[in-house]
Amino acid sequence: MKSLPAIIIRPADPADTEFLSNLSPRLSGVPGPSWHDLAAMEGFQARYMAETFAPAAREEASTLIAWSSDGRRLGYIHVRPGKDDVTDEPCGYVSLLALTEEAEGKGVAGRLMDAAEAWARARGYRLLGLDVFADNRRAIDFYGRRGFKRETIRMVKPL
Repeated sequence: MKSLPAIIIRPADPADTEFLSNLSPRLSGVPGPSWHDLAAMEGFQARYMAETFAPAAREEASTLIAWSSDGRRLGYIHVRPGKDDVTDEPCGYVSLLALTEEAEGKGVAGRLMDAAEAWARARGYRLLGLDVFADNRRAIDFYGRRGFKRETIRMVKPL
């Protein structure tokens, strides 16, 4: 496994829009519910991206880009204010985390999550939440190693 040069985290700017969009297929291709085909996952991802990056939604949110020191974009994380489902208190919410294929397994996701946690702490949040598809074992294991715990489990029955 070839290591990457130093990783730099910086806020996204308009020049990053194409990069963000180009990672959508990596997000829609994660293991999802077996009753949703790839076209459904791609539609979900397109709608979610449009909603996430709509001007009104970006106001209090932050998108952070991971760069290699030699100038390559490696991935991004999008964090926004959320609400805890149990207490209704404001909290941070990781709505998107995506990496290039070359960045996987090299610590980039961990650095982006560190930045998301710092973002949430700076706003005084006690909690940072996220959602992940139940079949995405790699992501579940990653978040578990970072201290995330299951809070609810949504169940669906195809009819």
